[in-house]
Amino acid sequence: MLRTFRIGGIHPPENKLSAGKKITALATPKQVIIPLSQHIGAPAQALVKKGDLVKVGTLLAKAG
Repeated sequence: MLRTFRIGGIHPPENKLSAGKKITALATPKQVIIPLSQHIGAPAQALVKKGDLVKVGTLLAKAG
């Protein structure tokens, strides 16, 4: 049964498909692609070059 709420939003019964399932750790990928333009505003300015080796916590871009 589909439920609606006064404050908005629809909550279909399928929203519980992951209930009771364990969280699984994923392997670290060899390559990650992060888009610097995600909305109508100015794209972010890259602080690293394409192909640079970066570590966790490295600042990749600043607001454009």
